[in-house]
Amino acid sequence: MNETRQILEDSVNRLFGDRLDWDALTRIEESGFPRQLWDEVVDQGIHKVLASEDAGGMGAGWGEAYAVLRACGRHAVPLPVAEASIAEWLAAQAGCVLPEGVPGLLTSTLDGNAVAGDSLVLDGARTPWGREAAYLVGVAARGSAAELIVADPAGLEITAEDNLGRDPRDTLSGRARVTARHALPLPADCVRWLGALARSAQIAGGGAAGLDLALQYAAERSQFGRPLAAFQAIQHYLADLAGTVAAVDTISLAACEALDARGMASDGRNARFEIAAAKCRASEAVEKLTRLSHQVHGAIGFTYEYGLHFVTRRLWAWRAEFGGAGEWGEYLGREAVAVGGDGVWPLITA
Repeated sequence: MNETRQILEDSVNRLFGDRLDWDALTRIEESGFPRQLWDEVVDQGIHKVLASEDAGGMGAGWGEAYAVLRACGRHAVPLPVAEASIAEWLAAQAGCVLPEGVPGLLTSTLDGNAVAGDSLVLDGARTPWGREAAYLVGVAARGSAAELIVADPAGLEITAEDNLGRDPRDTLSGRARVTARHALPLPADCVRWLGALARSAQIAGGGAAGLDLALQYAAERSQFGRPLAAFQAIQHYLADLAGTVAAVDTISLAACEALDARGMASDGRNARFEIAAAKCRASEAVEKLTRLSHQVHGAIGFTYEYGLHFVTRRLWAWRAEFGGAGEWGEYLGREAVAVGGDGVWPLITA
């Protein structure tokens, strides 16, 4: 990891390590959106790593964003940092500046018919933290082109829902006022791909947190006069867990670096294959990451008072969001068939 990425990750780890112990996460689940913590994120510019310098951001790349998102996954951060990062990157690509406040990222591509003049019509649009959104950001298909849409959510009907991690995954319906429209030099389905990449990074961080807790517990807990870590079966669990965490970490970072290097253009060699591979591997890994970390802990790992579940519940949620292993594996298979036997090796090594 280069120096900039290490500084970013250390900074995020310090903030959330100080603010988000198990008691704090419990209070947030009981009381709702942690506005003060979000204000600290804004003050430190954590959500603007991908924003342009004109928008008050770093103008950094996805390699740097990976360090932030992995740290957020490690601390089970109950804030839309990933969604805000995606929104800021889209705005940078469109050459515009977003409003202040919590963004509501529309996770599905908007049909061109949904946008007419200054009106945006939504019918059950899935929006993380939609109930808290000061503005909406989405991408609309315009024939073969794409358009970035910014809208005011005032007056929309909000159906409050949570995912398994108890993070808001609301649906929005009604008519919103469009406040800005900008041509976007990206595929219209780019939010799905960027969301998959962000969730892969968060899964890498969440898996690392589960490994850390398992290692600590195995070293401290004794059975039959020996630490759990001295038993060969537990050692095998921990080794398997560590290897899986490393695999997800490596492939997710590689996908971020591929996006920085090749972009998301619809034609030519782009980063789609790497993003699909990362989300497929990360989603597939969640079963092992959660199972082994809980098995090392035994019964205590399933109690609400012990905080392992803050990570593992989010891992279970993230593995399905923006497509699961089956969906992305099918895409990889189609790509491999399309290039033929001689093209597979260059595809996975280029």
